Order: sequence, then C-alpha cells, then structure tokens
Amino acid sequence: MIKWQPFSPKALDFLANSDARLNILHGSVRSSKTINCSVRWLVYLQNGPQGDLCMVGKTAATLQRNVLNDIFDIVGPKNFKWVNKQQGELILLSRRVYCFGANNEDAESKLRGATFAGAYCDEVTLYPQSVFNQLMSRLSVKGAQCFCNTNPDSPYHWFYVDYITNPKIDNKKVWHFTMDDNPSLNPDYVRDLKQMYS
Repeated sequence: MIKWQPFSPKALDFLANSDARLNILHGSVRSSKTINCSVRWLVYLQNGPQGDLCMVGKTAATLQRNVLNDIFDIVGPKNFKWVNKQQGELILLSRRVYCFGANNEDAESKLRGATFAGAYCDEVTLYPQSVFNQLMSRLSVKGAQCFCNTNPDSPYHWFYVDYITNPKIDNKKVWHFTMDDNPSLNPDYVRDLKQMYS
C-alpha cells in the first residue's frame, strides 16, 4: 500500500505540464519517477483521447511489480479487471489497456497492426530500440501521448541519443529527477546512496 507524501515541486511540474506527445522522466534511482508517471497515467486514462492503450515493461512480471500493483492499490478492485491476463488485456478505469513485456526483439511483433491512444513505458532504456520505435509509430490516435520513465544509462544509449537529446524531436518534454525530488526518502538513506552513485 502506498504511503502518500507531498509531491515535490518537480513532480508537480511534471503532473501539470506533461502535455507533449512524448513525456520522459529520467534520473536517479528512488527519485519518485515511477509513482509520478503512474499518477499522471491515471489522469490520462480519464482525460486522454478514446481508444486502446498500452503499458510496457521489460517483462510482464516487472511491469506488474513496478507499476500495476501500485495502480491497482490506488484505483481499488472495482476499477480494474483482467479480461485475459495471459494475453495482457486489462480494463482499467473503464479503458482497455494491453500490457506486455519488451525484453527482446520479438516484442516488436506484438505491436504490429495496433493503434493506440496512449502508452506508459516503464524502464524504457531496457527495451530493444525496435520495440520503442514501433510503439511510437502505433500512437496514431489524434492527441495520443506517451509517458516514459527510466534510470540513467550510458550517454551513448539509443534512447538518450535518439530521443532525450535529439533536437529534431520537438513534441517532447523531459524531466530529470534526483533523490532530492522524492520527499518521502529518509535523509540517511539518500546520503548513503549518493555516496554509492555518481
């Protein structure tokens, strides 16, 4: 169960202003990227354009653990139902959502022929590039948006080069989060982790 804390100023900025086609949260571990992305996604489910939606994780199991369990706790059991869990088909807040893992190139075929009105991508830098490229081409409903979160990776990673820092993509917004943007963390824990990571 989530123990809610006040949102940081950066989180509030993301929640209020993530209105681009591609909205990216990246940065350090434990910086509240996932929960902020999940709250924004729930708002999008209610206000976004009509049509099927998708949620992607490295695997279906990590998507369940990292994202869906918290979302189910937030909305309550009356507001979600697995139509076909094996196929990843879910009804969430009266919207049809397809959930799947993207841990190899074969996942790209799961997207072919689909049309989506929105997407949630958890730990997007762990996917093959072909999967994410295909997903972006499937967001063809007018007003469709994608919300991505990820931890740091190499500055030469395809997602950093082709999406985060690519000046040709102007319909995007990017937020960089640090542990200081998560007010729920114990200060001693933050200090210890800062000593471990650069």
